[in-house]
Amino acid sequence: MLFHSFPYVLAFLPVVVIVHFVLAERAGRRSAQAWLLASSIFFYGWGKPSNLLLLFGSILFNWAAARAMAAAAEPGRRKIILQAALAGNILFLCCFKYANFLLGVLPFGSHLTLPDWSLPLGISFFTLTQVMFLVDTYQGLNGPNSLFDHATMVALFPYVISGPLVRSRAIVPQFHEWKLSEGRMEAACRGLYLFAIGLFKKVVFADSFAAVADAGYRSAGSLSTIEAWVATLAYTFQIYFDFSGYSDMAVGAALMLGIEIPQNFNAPYRSKSISEFWQRWHISLSNFITSYLYTPLLRSMGTATVWTSALAILLAMGIAGLWHGPAWTFVVFGFLHGVGLSVNQIWKKKKLGKVPDWLGWLLTLSFVNVTFVFFRSPDVSTALRLLGRMVPNGPIFGFAALGRVLPLTPMLVARPVVVGSVLALCFMSSAQLKKALQLRPLTAAATAALVLVALFYMNSAAARQFVYFAF
Repeated sequence: MLFHSFPYVLAFLPVVVIVHFVLAERAGRRSAQAWLLASSIFFYGWGKPSNLLLLFGSILFNWAAARAMAAAAEPGRRKIILQAALAGNILFLCCFKYANFLLGVLPFGSHLTLPDWSLPLGISFFTLTQVMFLVDTYQGLNGPNSLFDHATMVALFPYVISGPLVRSRAIVPQFHEWKLSEGRMEAACRGLYLFAIGLFKKVVFADSFAAVADAGYRSAGSLSTIEAWVATLAYTFQIYFDFSGYSDMAVGAALMLGIEIPQNFNAPYRSKSISEFWQRWHISLSNFITSYLYTPLLRSMGTATVWTSALAILLAMGIAGLWHGPAWTFVVFGFLHGVGLSVNQIWKKKKLGKVPDWLGWLLTLSFVNVTFVFFRSPDVSTALRLLGRMVPNGPIFGFAALGRVLPLTPMLVARPVVVGSVLALCFMSSAQLKKALQLRPLTAAATAALVLVALFYMNSAAARQFVYFAF
């Protein structure tokens, strides 16, 4: 069930929120939690009920591993259980996501193939959520949880499919008691406002940029220089509005239920360095990379130096790139960002001089745009062909190639695309808007207007799947 579909917006979410509110007020929080778990199971199984078996199996396996760690008295045994559980999660991911890719890499595996299983929805996200849970349990940062709590935490419908990534110790206590600093009605209003912003981002801006990006990538070999830059920048803005729109809707839906989950974006395209970019982009994944990949890798290298740190960054980002999917394009994307982060760190450590803010911003956005070419392209050769078109070595001006496959109408370009670019680069972030929200009639009217315009766009075109649903 898509977040930007009529069944979700007009039926599922309102019913879940209203029933949860009534149960929490009259029957107690455990009944409300049971309703959340049942609703999440219904939501996850909506498109393909057989995926529920994989979700339940993953939940039971990781819950049992956490209980076994908690019961083990010897540190060595606890570590063995953790390592076995982590290996189980990696094997689980590899079976469904990387098996044929790995066989293609191995010298003896090129003639072997496995069934091309369809990727279970959200497998990358709910697996990482449980990896964090296992490591935190091993480190004593949280208890093993009851099966009821663990299942609700992992399967919660606002984030089970595409995040944000959450930590058990931040979510589970919110099932048991009210943790927010505001009342239930105020939280619901703030959540609805944020949900409306996210929905508007997706159907108005992201899908408009997607039309331009799709046309450009389909014609990668025949674009002029300016068309190549327009197409690649369109995808750069598409993925931002698409994924940040999803994240806003996830945070908003959770807030309507009285649960606070992490913000995932903070105006990333205003960053003045690549390290700042990763502090603002997909923040929950950035935190995972830092805490669960980079730090352990650096510790395993012994003495921390500038160069071991750079190597750890490169490896961590390469793994993070591969996490997105079984393709060399994602590996290249990850390694390029690893190189960028390593150069940024070495530059700071060596005190090689301060880059002017305007130049830092321009270099960062250009670097991000170039790396997203690999992220979007079906293969490395297509990415290199498109990057070649971005260099002025052929036709520079003109929109003949895009014009043949895309109606460049004011409805598509002058409004969503141009306005969207300005908003992404200059306007307040969703988190700032949520924080600054004042509950008054004007805000209610603005929220209603956002939803109505979004519903109009939803009714006018076929729904496009979220980009990160593929991961």
